[in-house]
Amino acid sequence: MLMMYFLYGLSFSGLGLAALLQYRRGGVLPLHRQLPSLAAFGLAYAGVGWTDMFLISGTQPEIQGVLHFLRMVLQPISGLLLLRFGWGMLTQMTPLPSWTRIIPSILTVPLAFVITYAATTFVTPSPIHIPIDIWSRYLLYLPGSIMAGVGFIRQSNQHKQRGFPDASYLMMGAGIAFLTEALVVGLIVPAAPYGPVSYYDYDRVHFDSIVADLDAPTDPFTIVDWLDYAHVLQATGLPIQFWRMLSALALLVFVVRSLDVFDAIERRRIQRLQEERDLAQSNARALAESWAEALMKINRQIAELNELDDILFEIVCCARQLLNSDFAAIALLDEKQRLMLRCFAISDSVQAAPRIGTSVQVKSGLILEVLQAALAYRTVGTEAASWQADVCLCVEATVSEAAFVPLLLNNVAVGVLWSARTKSDPYTADDLLGLERLANQSVIAIQHSLMAAQIQSLAVVGERARIAREMHDSLAQILGYMNLQAQTLEALLKQNKQEALFAEIKRMREAIQTAHADVRENILSLRTTLSTEAGVASAMLEYLDGFSLQTGIDIKLENQLDGYLGLSPLAEVQLVCVLQEALANVRKHARATEVSVKLTRRVGCAHLEITDNGVGFVEQADSQRFGLHTMRERAQQVGGKLSISSRVGQGTTVICELPEVDQANLMHLSPAALPERG
Repeated sequence: MLMMYFLYGLSFSGLGLAALLQYRRGGVLPLHRQLPSLAAFGLAYAGVGWTDMFLISGTQPEIQGVLHFLRMVLQPISGLLLLRFGWGMLTQMTPLPSWTRIIPSILTVPLAFVITYAATTFVTPSPIHIPIDIWSRYLLYLPGSIMAGVGFIRQSNQHKQRGFPDASYLMMGAGIAFLTEALVVGLIVPAAPYGPVSYYDYDRVHFDSIVADLDAPTDPFTIVDWLDYAHVLQATGLPIQFWRMLSALALLVFVVRSLDVFDAIERRRIQRLQEERDLAQSNARALAESWAEALMKINRQIAELNELDDILFEIVCCARQLLNSDFAAIALLDEKQRLMLRCFAISDSVQAAPRIGTSVQVKSGLILEVLQAALAYRTVGTEAASWQADVCLCVEATVSEAAFVPLLLNNVAVGVLWSARTKSDPYTADDLLGLERLANQSVIAIQHSLMAAQIQSLAVVGERARIAREMHDSLAQILGYMNLQAQTLEALLKQNKQEALFAEIKRMREAIQTAHADVRENILSLRTTLSTEAGVASAMLEYLDGFSLQTGIDIKLENQLDGYLGLSPLAEVQLVCVLQEALANVRKHARATEVSVKLTRRVGCAHLEITDNGVGFVEQADSQRFGLHTMRERAQQVGGKLSISSRVGQGTTVICELPEVDQANLMHLSPAALPERG
């Protein structure tokens, strides 16, 4: 018997310590919040078991009195702790079904009756520790164990649904162990003349012995308890302490194993969180890559000087796709300061309406407010009821959420980029930031379009001035010379000087041939300059082939480029024009038979070297040669430099170096200069 009580107390003390250690380790499962009550119950009830062990060990009477008092204190305290644990398991861990709300009202009357009946038992002549023991079991251990068992069983079902079968089985075992504990600890009590499980039977044979044992008033009835220690011993052949010990061991095994599952469940939870975080990071990385790819694609189109409308349409398509929107559009101010729709993109779920006219004016009050305030905005649900009107132009859609970003050129709003959704899915701050990036790309595209338009205008003006100078330098002078020669021929004809007349006619023929060569060279130069889309090397080769056929000069091109020549479009044109000017000087002045052209790429610049085997010349500091001056102007216009070295009788070498393009310095132009849509 001593060993049974020892193992009984040891089981509950182990249960309490295991719960306490698991609580200190931390956790986020619902059971973790109930572990302090379980730990306190286990330690307190272990004290009850060990107190019983010392009471039956034959200690001194004064010590037994202390032990009886300690047991009377520990038993209701442990029962209350078990009741607290059971109530927490039943109610706080998982929501109860709605029908359980009527339980308190159902139990109020019988519970009040039981408590009143229990209070009356304390005035009986029985020792005080007997009613305390019995009613602690009836009122505290029994409901506490039942609630704890039901709570564990409900937890078992939940773990099974979550895919934790091992935890489910252990929780189920713990629940059954608590229900068994409710039977052997809460329902089986010492024999006494009161209790819910006792009844009265008429028996004159045992009347005297019962009265003698209980010192009760004479009564013609006998008290028969059918769930007490004696009947358990009679029915099973083993004392109730043995069954309580087995129940305690089973409870210890299943509950402690259930607590051990905490770590496994926590690891799985952490693993799932890690997987969710990895998935979120993967999605974020994929989204960032999509944004980066879209921005690179737009930058590539800008660098290739594509049409502005094509670039803006690509931007609105990216905005619609990346922001998971149903509609995206860009509107720009025209010369009359009207906000006009430039392009838009829609999803498959949105129907496009037919356009009326060639342009659509934006009249949405919210879009115009964003344009005027020059600040980004996303809808938050506090806007006026009519804000959706005219947001989705040219389409049939009901807008639910939208985000707007102004296009700022030199801190002045020149348009608006916006995106809209038909579903109730608000835009986030990150969405607005992404839309601002696309708006910046739109502004860069507009700046490049303006810059290209101005460069084209300046190039046209420059070429006109160059052609005018060349015509003045060659064709106009030749025409003036021929005018004088015609007058000379007329005078010689009147004077009948045949030989002098034929000589002048020969000189005029040579002048006409020279003028014809200049005109053909200018035509060839213009053709080559306008066809540089194929690349600098291809343009030079085309020009050199034509020039060699026209002049009969042997020209060799040495192309040492290993890839893309990093010049701006204007610099490429000027490099070809420098080559043309140099070869024009060779034809006119050098009397060369061979020309070598070398094109290379050096650190940060393009290098063009032109060498002829002509007569050469002596260059003076104040030289005003028109061709040389023009070449220097062309090189300096794009930030390059030109050097010429020549010796009489040893030919001439022209070296031109132009820097690679620097897109950091953009031209600040007016929005009114935007090119018209084609």
